[in-house]
Amino acid sequence: MHKHWNEIIRYFVAVSLVGLPCAALATQWKVSSGVEVSERYSDNDDHSATDKKDKFVTVVSPDISLSGSGGGRINYDVLASLKHHESSDGNDSTNPALNGNANAELVDNILFFDVSSTINQNRVDPFRTTGDDDVSRSQSDNVTTTYSYTLSPYLVGHINSFADMELRYSYDEQWNSDSDVSDSSRQAVSFNLNSGRDFAVFDWGLVGNYSKIDTDDSDSGQDNDDELKSADLRLGYRVNRKLRFRGSLGREWNDFDSVYSDIDGKRWDFGATWTPNKRTTVDIGYGERFFGDTPTVDISYRRKKSVFTASYSKELTDARTLRSQQGLFDEDLFGNPIDPVTGDLIFALPDDGQTVDERMSFSWALQGKRSTITWSGDHSTQQPQSSREEVVFISSSIELTRRLTSKLSFDTSVDWENQENELDEEFETWRFNMGLSRPIGSKSNVSLQYTYTDRDSDLPDDGYEENRVILNYRINF
Repeated sequence: MHKHWNEIIRYFVAVSLVGLPCAALATQWKVSSGVEVSERYSDNDDHSATDKKDKFVTVVSPDISLSGSGGGRINYDVLASLKHHESSDGNDSTNPALNGNANAELVDNILFFDVSSTINQNRVDPFRTTGDDDVSRSQSDNVTTTYSYTLSPYLVGHINSFADMELRYSYDEQWNSDSDVSDSSRQAVSFNLNSGRDFAVFDWGLVGNYSKIDTDDSDSGQDNDDELKSADLRLGYRVNRKLRFRGSLGREWNDFDSVYSDIDGKRWDFGATWTPNKRTTVDIGYGERFFGDTPTVDISYRRKKSVFTASYSKELTDARTLRSQQGLFDEDLFGNPIDPVTGDLIFALPDDGQTVDERMSFSWALQGKRSTITWSGDHSTQQPQSSREEVVFISSSIELTRRLTSKLSFDTSVDWENQENELDEEFETWRFNMGLSRPIGSKSNVSLQYTYTDRDSDLPDDGYEENRVILNYRINF
């Protein structure tokens, strides 16, 4: 219980970093809140391969959303929730979730200040099971609660209409409830000098970045520091309203643990953006950095009833960045809101060192009068620079939702995940979902969900089968 109260205290501290100062200054603000109560049954709550045990769990989850502005001087959005699980075997738990952003204009058109904070749950070891919903994750020893916040003041200036300037400083901290995932902090400085309104066809920019990550390795008692510096000259040429070429030339100076001899040097890229109409955008490019070629592809095609997106990228990142990218303000491809207090866990190695992430993603959605079908997929090859053990994460999902009557909706989905590494460790998970939902009045709804999970793993006692039923009631205030 002491551990859960520490998490709750951190949670409310993070909420106050974004919400309370902004709410005090805002002249216009909006509050919405709600509560979800659900009863969940599992025939294999421990996810055992041989010794199945059933369990009932009651979940109570209040959430609140704050948004406001103050005469153009301040804007903020905060979404927070708290899930408490009452288990039939006495193993209770509490999970917080938060996504908050605020921006304040301290000096007219010159000095600004950004604040953001996130709280979510993430895997510790991506090759061990965590369960596939928030209840099983909360009781797993393979899940960490990640807390992070960012403070970022910045200056904006103009040289008449010739150039625009921004100088930004950022400080962020991230800490985790599980000691196997290191706590860390980062300081960063960025400088951007870009062409102003005088340049319509030809544009240019000078960019400089510096960041230093201090990682607290609690197991060894040592601090591991990563330092990244870069400078780039960027050029662009707009041929017409539909076609623009771009390029950059620069250099990076890096200092981090690596088994490779090259960790910095010259870098360049060249690309083009083609927008044949308002519905279609195609962005392609090619470049090189110290870790090899860096092609990029970003395609978006939108019509009234369908949306298609596809992307490919290869970039240098780290686990702490991937963990903080999971957000709560989610929308589907048509801009409709998704349940803000749930979300899939990201795949990231517990090592906080630098990682080359080569990722391909796609999504396609078709919306009819009563039905919507969505198909999405993601393929990520992650190469930690501190080792030569390449890891591959693959996932795909297809989902169908249909409005059966004016008040009754049906949804079903099939999800697939696959992971493998250089040690020939691999697991595969199939998940089938089916559910019904119905509004009760104007501010509440009830839903019934069934899920079947089949996990096949090379690790001992890591595979399992599970049937789960969830009865959920939500009311909005």
